Amino acid sequence: MMRILLTAQILSLLFSASALANSDDTSIDITGISLTELFNLKITSLSKKKQALNKAAAAVYVLTHNEIDRLGVTTIADALRYVPGVEVANIDASRWAISIRGFNSLAANKLLVMIDGRSVYSPLFSGVVWAEKDVVLADVDRIEVIRGPGGAIWGANAVNGVINIITRKAQETQGVLLEAGLGSEQSKVISARYGWQLAENAYMRIYAKHRQHDNTNQQFSNDNNRHNQVGFRLDYDLATNNALTLQGDLYSGVIGNVASQAMPDGQTQSGGNFLLNWQFTDNNNSQHKLLSYYEQTQLSVPMLDDKREIWNLDYQFQQQWQQHALIGGVGYRLLHDEITTSPFDFIAPKNRHDEVINAFIQDDIALLDDDLHLIVGIKFENNDYSGNESLPSVRLSYQLPQSLVWSAWSKAVRVPTRVESDIRYGNFSGERLGAEHANVYELGWRKKWFDAWQFDATVYRAEYENLLSVEEKGYRNKVSGNVQGIELSNSVQLQPSWLVRFNLSHATMNLITASDSLSTDGAKVTQGQMPRNSAQVISMWDINEQWKFNGYLRYVDELPSNNIASYWTVDATLQWQISSRFSIKLSALNLGNNSHQEWDERVPVGQEVMINFRWGI
Repeated sequence: MMRILLTAQILSLLFSASALANSDDTSIDITGISLTELFNLKITSLSKKKQALNKAAAAVYVLTHNEIDRLGVTTIADALRYVPGVEVANIDASRWAISIRGFNSLAANKLLVMIDGRSVYSPLFSGVVWAEKDVVLADVDRIEVIRGPGGAIWGANAVNGVINIITRKAQETQGVLLEAGLGSEQSKVISARYGWQLAENAYMRIYAKHRQHDNTNQQFSNDNNRHNQVGFRLDYDLATNNALTLQGDLYSGVIGNVASQAMPDGQTQSGGNFLLNWQFTDNNNSQHKLLSYYEQTQLSVPMLDDKREIWNLDYQFQQQWQQHALIGGVGYRLLHDEITTSPFDFIAPKNRHDEVINAFIQDDIALLDDDLHLIVGIKFENNDYSGNESLPSVRLSYQLPQSLVWSAWSKAVRVPTRVESDIRYGNFSGERLGAEHANVYELGWRKKWFDAWQFDATVYRAEYENLLSVEEKGYRNKVSGNVQGIELSNSVQLQPSWLVRFNLSHATMNLITASDSLSTDGAKVTQGQMPRNSAQVISMWDINEQWKFNGYLRYVDELPSNNIASYWTVDATLQWQISSRFSIKLSALNLGNNSHQEWDERVPVGQEVMINFRWGI
């Protein structure tokens, strides 16, 4: 299967080079943004400032609003399947394992995920509870995915990648939107949103969303879920280059029955957040940004209840000085939690107050008439688990006609979590646990031909030290190793109404343990949970002004540690735009293999048909 997909990737390069050389009509792109515009799309997640995608010295992929709208997905996790290099596995009806460049699990802890710049990973275990993180997908402007470390800008735990889900401005979501989806596997999604103008240059929207999914099968009879969420966003342009955004969400959900003895364990989650984002430009043409948010969460699983509050304040500035583009800032985070365990206490102390203080600076130096860029940055961070951390990064890019060559070296760390550091069970503890370290080397090439063909390639090697190990008397840092791989993405506009994308990833992981470690089996399990090869073929075709058809082929290699065989599957979506305000979308998911497993050998992922109705703007 991999030989077939690799051959298709090579043939697509050869075919598109010859076929598009004589093509003059390349102005139409079915995703609502031409490939030329996509090549120059402004992103913000790499350096906390706007920059064109074609000049980004990193492995960056952007999933646009129009692309998400066509896919027929109902969750953020589903949408991430379409991004090259992102490992997405459906554990059961409610849980996901999502990571980048290995180390995947339900509690994957080397990936920083944000919604509008607000971190949504849990300090409890440094991972994301995907079941509780939701948005109205129609309100998502884009999802920016950076494969590789982002510690020099974002700090600890941005080790293998950064995902930033960026929602649309309230001005772009005016009017009424009603959406309902029903799946053959008893999955239901209902969304309602209303946007209006409050005053001159002030716009607001409110929304509500409900989703649910019944049990997977008789073996997993406790993984059904229900999730409800409401929220708002207010955008107010106070003056030219002076904008204020206020937004917030409240949610509540349940997975299975926490009190039940059935497997898997049940879970409840609830919480809310409020965010303020103020951006302005002063008289010296310096740009300033103040980002502040408060978040309260409660997560309950058998034997553990976690109540948590987070206050976060970040200030950053941006200044152009001759050939230097400077960006820097400071930040402060205060965390308070209360953890209750039963029937006996194994987390101590029960209450904890933690602080994180950070400062960063980055200089983008333009040389050789702006063709050569040297980007040097470092972030200093102090936390209550591993103390002082310094996270440097050096990137170099060279602009060629219609292409960019770049290289990078970055250091990243993952600090111990609350559970790892404060576990107390007999003689077992994590009090001697230190931070995990990674040094990552990357080389990339991004190229555009004939305004209708884009190619992106990245090779990397990540070297890890002090990885977590489970020893006789507690958690320690006795595992090291490396991950190396290549990631390819190729987009071709074969016809004005037909766009095809080919994504291919290959990686190998080699972990070793210290001679006195007991984690040999643990290292082997981690290695066996990373697919060596994965590939995607995405086809988006506008049949006419009313009908759109999308096809998606996905291949994932075996996961030996989980007894998961390699599989391939096909998704297809047909969208009928009946009028300017009403559309119907029919999606057939997981075609191909009759059923397959993605993470747990007991949980088959079967075929599903889903119909979605949308009315409104």
